[in-house]
Amino acid sequence: MSLPSTPVTPAAAPTAPTVAEAAVDELARAGVQHVFGFPGETSLPLYVALQQRPEVDHVLARCPRCAGYMAEAYARISGRVGVCDAPGGIGSPWTTPALLEARNSSTPLVFLASGMARRKEDRWATGEVDQQALFGPVTKKTVRLAGPERTREEVAGALSAAATPRTGPVLLEFPADSLDQAVHGGPSPASASWGCAYPQVRAYPDPALVTAAADAVRNARQTVVVAGGGVHLSGAVEELRALSRETGLPVATTLNGKGAVDEDDARSLGVTGAKGLEVANRYVHEADCVIVLGSKLGDKSSDGYSWPEPHQTLVNVSDDAAELVRGARGGIVVQSDVRAFCEALRRELDGFRYPGPDVHRAEPRWDTGLTDTLCRMLTDALPEDGILVADASVSSGWAGAAVRLRGGTRRLLTPRGTGSLGYALPAAIGASVARPGARVVAIGGDGGLSMAMHEMETAARLGLPLVYFLLNNERLGLIDRHATDLLGGDPVSSSFTSVDWQSVAASFGWRSHRVTDTDALKSAWDEILAPADGPARPTLVECIVPATEMAPDFLLTLKRN
Repeated sequence: MSLPSTPVTPAAAPTAPTVAEAAVDELARAGVQHVFGFPGETSLPLYVALQQRPEVDHVLARCPRCAGYMAEAYARISGRVGVCDAPGGIGSPWTTPALLEARNSSTPLVFLASGMARRKEDRWATGEVDQQALFGPVTKKTVRLAGPERTREEVAGALSAAATPRTGPVLLEFPADSLDQAVHGGPSPASASWGCAYPQVRAYPDPALVTAAADAVRNARQTVVVAGGGVHLSGAVEELRALSRETGLPVATTLNGKGAVDEDDARSLGVTGAKGLEVANRYVHEADCVIVLGSKLGDKSSDGYSWPEPHQTLVNVSDDAAELVRGARGGIVVQSDVRAFCEALRRELDGFRYPGPDVHRAEPRWDTGLTDTLCRMLTDALPEDGILVADASVSSGWAGAAVRLRGGTRRLLTPRGTGSLGYALPAAIGASVARPGARVVAIGGDGGLSMAMHEMETAARLGLPLVYFLLNNERLGLIDRHATDLLGGDPVSSSFTSVDWQSVAASFGWRSHRVTDTDALKSAWDEILAPADGPARPTLVECIVPATEMAPDFLLTLKRN
């Protein structure tokens, strides 16, 4: 007698992932840990996909511009590609300032944006914009997804392109009606094997050019190394410090290069250029051999293009050929990764000891009031892994000249690629995410904080114990100084009304202090830096500074004019 057979239910076929899910999977496989963004209706499928991947943390900002700045600062501090997102239409153009900053500062960044749905192409639609044309000038590459089957390849390619010298921002645009389409076929085993650290590849210098650079150093009466932001991008800090230590070569930095050397070291000149120190500028001008590492030699870094001078031998080192061509001013041009060049020059100069003049420090020639006292106290208070973020304008001038970064991994972040106000707060948030537990301090004016104060909610929501020192002169101080002292006009922002920043801080859940003089700052200092009772919270310190206060960089401007 036979028993009745039990019907076998066939296993359900695995569901193919959507474009959004495949994109997030590729980010996770590449090692991306954080995405910063602001959602819209057309980009929500990405958010739903991110909800299913807890290993990729999404940091929700309050606007696309600030999300981009967060990702840009995160990339600088973490050494990994930053990723941000925004919806197309009017959302994505708000990210333009952050992309321009990343482009000019060579920061590796991937911008994920939803774009015009394919079914709406060539038909006017709300928010219509050609993102490929719009973002071309502020990115190194733009891609619009051609079809679902290319999703994984394009995501991996965008990450790789951002991390490949010259590092910079890449736009990956997803047609809005593609994000929920199925992607058939699994990931390539090697598609994300490289990870998302940068630089992905290194260019090594021509040995003959290294020898020529070493000969120029040996034959020079006075040599100076100028370290730009490329020293940080290539991870060359330790090699540069070893080169200076073993040879005695003095080192100045650009504003973006600040922190590349310990500024308490006897061989450190501090920051050179428009945001730096007069003594550093003088040493660079007097040198007959100038070695530039990873700098675009822009107007601010080269003190208004005043060097190299005809009598100087310029050794210009960069991994970007186009940048070397644009900055070509004769001398020895070396296309190379900065770290690789420093390693090679150390070997070539083995046994050499710099015989040139010593570095002489000078007393500051700027206003020595509340802001100067703050900078001196920050010099002493920033720990080994501390991060100082300075907004554009007056704040970056004070940070460059008056705060000395000591020790190993201290960093300064400023928007020197664009000089854009409103950078400091979102950048401080991105830096805090990149280096959890580190002391993150920001300096900015009331003009800049007014542009980004909505992100005070983000910092409070994330429980970030960052400290923001607000230099409040109730106006656009540097603009007014230019109008009056350089153009002979009247101030343009003296009619600004007062903002109750203490109430603003309280409304966002921040701790706050208000100081009006140096004694008040010193009295409150320990409390300012002390951990909050209970959950971690950010702190606003409102420093009341006079409208007549002159920052170090403006004094240099007056002297040049």
